[in-house]
Amino acid sequence: MLIDHVSNFSIQTRFLIPAHIGVLYYSYYMACTADPGIITANNHQSYMDHYKYDNLLYEPKECTTCKRLKPARSKHCSMCHACVGRSDHHCAWINRCVGVNNHRYFFFFLYSLIQLCVYGTYLCFEVYRGFIVEWGLENATVFDHKAKTQRPITFRQAMVHVMHQDRIIGSLGILATVVAVVVSLFLVYQLYLAGRGMTTNEAFKWEIVEEDIDRGVFYLVEEPVKTNPPKRKDVHTQTPPKERRIKSFSELENIYDLGFVTNIKNVLIPPTFGKP
Repeated sequence: MLIDHVSNFSIQTRFLIPAHIGVLYYSYYMACTADPGIITANNHQSYMDHYKYDNLLYEPKECTTCKRLKPARSKHCSMCHACVGRSDHHCAWINRCVGVNNHRYFFFFLYSLIQLCVYGTYLCFEVYRGFIVEWGLENATVFDHKAKTQRPITFRQAMVHVMHQDRIIGSLGILATVVAVVVSLFLVYQLYLAGRGMTTNEAFKWEIVEEDIDRGVFYLVEEPVKTNPPKRKDVHTQTPPKERRIKSFSELENIYDLGFVTNIKNVLIPPTFGKP
């Protein structure tokens, strides 16, 4: 029954279905196979030079597993068994980390999945509308007990009737709609973070910082200032470091936020760090 109705669609539509599926599989393949940004001895210095420590979220620290200094914005993944540059998160969908090199493919995969699900919802709706026309439900009437007369059924009532008769297509349509909505929200969130110069991993770090500020326990160590005593010019003294309590989240600066356009551009066109 479904094949009969799909065969009535235009030639363009019948070509779009395999095209959508092909694009989805291609984007998924690229997201799964592309190097996420594995940090090795060959490209370690490149990551160190590109991503500077902000001494807020990231400080010089050695990775206990890789036995080398962790570049800023990197994170060691126990599942990938490596440090990943500008690590966003480990994704179970693609069975690897989303990092600086494959973040763009992950965006492409999410967009392709949303597009296919929206198109699938549209196809299910068109098939149901074809059932309504084929079964003559457009001219069907029901008895209105209040008005004591026959009245035409509404489009919603016709759709509910068709759904009861063919629940498989309805279930596919509902599933496609739910997946499209959920993945769309996730993609918007990912774009929001990328536009602000943050990763998912860094967003969690910033939440911890904000909680510490709200509790009044977040301090920053100010850089010591060198001074010259007035009598002995050959002796340099250094004032002890001072701790300053941060009272508002607005006092902090994300040095990795270079502006929305530049941030998105850096995700879609990442810098080259060399082969792992």
